[in-house]
Amino acid sequence: MHLLLIALLLLAQDVPMTSLSITGAESAAFTRSDTNACFVDDNNALSAQLTDPSSEMIISMRVLATVGDHPAQNQMTALTLDGPADDPFVNWSGSSGTVTLDDLSAAVPIEGGDTAIAASTHGVVGHIEADLTSKQGSFHVSGPFACHSPS
Repeated sequence: MHLLLIALLLLAQDVPMTSLSITGAESAAFTRSDTNACFVDDNNALSAQLTDPSSEMIISMRVLATVGDHPAQNQMTALTLDGPADDPFVNWSGSSGTVTLDDLSAAVPIEGGDTAIAASTHGVVGHIEADLTSKQGSFHVSGPFACHSPS
């Protein structure tokens, strides 16, 4: 029985907690949680920055720090570095969809280290189904995310 529990714990850590798929005018996959940071401010708002080392995109959001669905419109943005040479920064704004917070006090595993060491930090987990738009077009973000929080 104990061996089965240990095997399940080890397998669970190999599955990334962040698995965002970005399709449309931008295309990327965010599969690392270690690059994601978040915090809850004094106004009970969760601010989060999500990215992946293989991408030139940063997704930011600021939503009420409560479990449940929050609109992406006016609360989610992205920045990419693939605009024209004279203006490489492209700002994207949430136009529809939701950011769902599932757990505000989750244990988020530390990835990329020694897999024999099960280390984690305090963090937030949730999922996104949202569209973002800019002068470059639009893209869709879909999937779960996890971010590390200092508190």
